Amino acid sequence: MSRHFILRTTNRGLLAAVLVAVSAAVVWFAATAPAHAQQAPASCDRACLKKALNTYMAAVFKHDPGAAGLSADHYATENTAEVKSGERFWKAFSGYGAVNRGFFDPVNGSAAFLGVLKQTAGEDRITSVRIKVEGGKVSEAEWIVAGEGADQGKPTPQGLSDYPPPDTPLPPAQRSTRFMVKSLVSDFYQAVDDHTGEWIPSDPNCYRVENGGPPTWKWGCLGHFEAFDQRVREVSLRRYPLIDEEMGVVLCSVIFQHYPGKPGHDTLVHEYIQIRKDQVHAWWTSMYFLPPDSPTTNGWENRHWQWR
Repeated sequence: MSRHFILRTTNRGLLAAVLVAVSAAVVWFAATAPAHAQQAPASCDRACLKKALNTYMAAVFKHDPGAAGLSADHYATENTAEVKSGERFWKAFSGYGAVNRGFFDPVNGSAAFLGVLKQTAGEDRITSVRIKVEGGKVSEAEWIVAGEGADQGKPTPQGLSDYPPPDTPLPPAQRSTRFMVKSLVSDFYQAVDDHTGEWIPSDPNCYRVENGGPPTWKWGCLGHFEAFDQRVREVSLRRYPLIDEEMGVVLCSVIFQHYPGKPGHDTLVHEYIQIRKDQVHAWWTSMYFLPPDSPTTNGWENRHWQWR
């Protein structure tokens, strides 16, 4: 029985009791499970992942794939397209811009950057980068370089500077369990499909910063879902490759698919959603608008992985 179903069919008081019971059961199971069934210790902790991300980004800025610590089977994409070592982003960027945020998930062996990068020639760009570290090597790299959309306008790096993602861990009392974080974002995208977000727990002051655009104080995080009814058909190819439990941030990779014939392009998005006190608190995005009539792809459908 999903949390979505429970919330739609019970009152809030009963829902709270159900969630408490479920959480207690999860804690009991974790404490009583046989040792061999416990999750194996992470092979690359936060410090290891941070070092790997810094080394990788420094190699990109030097345009030197050989210095990035890539695995033999390394696979990379930029805005859905496969990237060979030395091409595309390897040539495009020379350093960090005004915003540099790192997020780390030892459970999945993933690290991510969200911020502004300086182009070798041209304007600074809002960019999201996810890497996966296996056996001390970077086996995957996924780049979303923010682009201009027909109904979104140009990305605004200054906006991301004015309202940046978090750079300090949440106090322990404000953190949510990994289970709760993933449940909330799964429900969040179901709410987009349903075109109503009123049932999603959210901070009254929740806001979103899309491609550096102005924060949505007026609508909060969830009040705009009804408008999707005439525009967004569904949220497809949902992936949650990174959950930073200390920061309360989950990286979501999704594609917003529009109804045929409606304005706007299908949009591949990296959304960094912060969950605080079991509520959606805020989120920041880097968005790429797929060309008209392009297939629904993120470039990773045929890549094999396991994300917990």
